[in-house]
Amino acid sequence: MSYALTLGPFHPAWLGPQRFVLRIVSDRVVDVEYQSGFNERECAGRLARLALPDALHLVARICGECSFAHSLAFCQALERLYERDVGTRAALIRVTAAELERAASHLRAAGAVLLAIGMDQRGAYLEALSRQCREMLAQVTGGRIPPPVCAPGGLLRDLPASEWNDLLALLPRVSVDLYRFIDRLIDQRLVLSRTIEVGMLPRTAAEQFGVRGPMARASGIRRDVRGDQPYAAYAMLDFKPIVQEGGDVYTRLVVFLLEAYESLKLVESALQRLPEEDPTVELPEELPHGRASAVVEGPRGAIRYVIESDGLRLSRVQIDTPRQCDRLLARTLLSRAQLDDVMAILASIAICVACAEQ
Repeated sequence: MSYALTLGPFHPAWLGPQRFVLRIVSDRVVDVEYQSGFNERECAGRLARLALPDALHLVARICGECSFAHSLAFCQALERLYERDVGTRAALIRVTAAELERAASHLRAAGAVLLAIGMDQRGAYLEALSRQCREMLAQVTGGRIPPPVCAPGGLLRDLPASEWNDLLALLPRVSVDLYRFIDRLIDQRLVLSRTIEVGMLPRTAAEQFGVRGPMARASGIRRDVRGDQPYAAYAMLDFKPIVQEGGDVYTRLVVFLLEAYESLKLVESALQRLPEEDPTVELPEELPHGRASAVVEGPRGAIRYVIESDGLRLSRVQIDTPRQCDRLLARTLLSRAQLDDVMAILASIAICVACAEQ
C-alpha cells in the first residue's frame, strides 16, 4: 500500500513551522518532501537599522533555544570592532550562561527522542531537568529567555552572591542525577533496539552537508569552536569535546546527554573560579567605523556574526547559523526508515527553525 503522510507545518516534535510530506510504501519511507520558510523574519536586515540597545534586544530574541549564544556572538563581534577586552569575571559568567543554555537545550532534545520511542517517564524526567537548567540560567541572566546581558567589554548585569551560592549548592546534585540517569539508560534494550542504525548520517554525508554541532560530532567530526578557537573563558577550563562515530539516533542521543553533563561540569568549574571584580559596563554611545566578526558554539553548532559600521550605527549584519533540516538532509535521514522511527529521527536532529529562518 502506498500513501502520503503530511507532518506539520506545526507539530509538538519540533520548534517552529515546517512541513514534511512523506511517501510511504509498506510502512517504509520511500520519498520525502520538505518545506520551510514559513517564519522568515529578516532579523539581519532589521539589525542594521537599529540603535545599539535595540539591536542587543533583538539579537536576544532571535531564538528562544539559542538566545544567549546569539547575544554572545554579536557582542564578541562588537568587542573586536571596539577593540575591547573582557575581564575574567565577565568571561566566566558568559561561559556559565552559555553552558546552562546548552544543557537545557540538549536535555530537551534528548527527552524528545525518548518520548518518541515510547519512554515517556524517562523523557519527562529529562524535560524536568531541562526546565531546572533554564531556571538556573534565569538566575544568571535575569530572565527565563535571557534578556540582553552581554555588552561590549563585559556585562549589563553581575551575578549576585546569593544566586552564586544557590547555583554552587544545586549544580553537584543535578550533575550526579544526570550521570546516574545516563549510566542506567545507555545500554537499555529498548533504547538500543529503537535507535541503533536508525536515521543514519555517515561522516562523509555529514561533511558534504556541512552540518555542525552535536549532529556533526555524533558522525565523528571533531569540530567544536570552544576547543578549536577558544573564546570567553574556555581556555581556562578543562573543556573536553564529545565525539562519537555512529551517526545514528542512538549516537546523537548519547552526544546530547554527555554534552549536557559536560556543560554542567563546566558551569560548576566556572563559578568556582569567579574573581572579585565588577564585570558591568555601560553601553557605548557611538560605533567605530569598520568591520568585525566573531563565532561561538551554540547549542546546535557554530553561530557567526559579521558586522559593519559606518561610524554612526550598524550598516550591515550577516548571521551564519548551523545548517538545519532541508530536503537533501531529510531524504538522507528518512529514506527507507520505518514509519514508527520517523519521529525519533526528527527529534534526534533537534531542528531549530528560529535559527534557520532568522
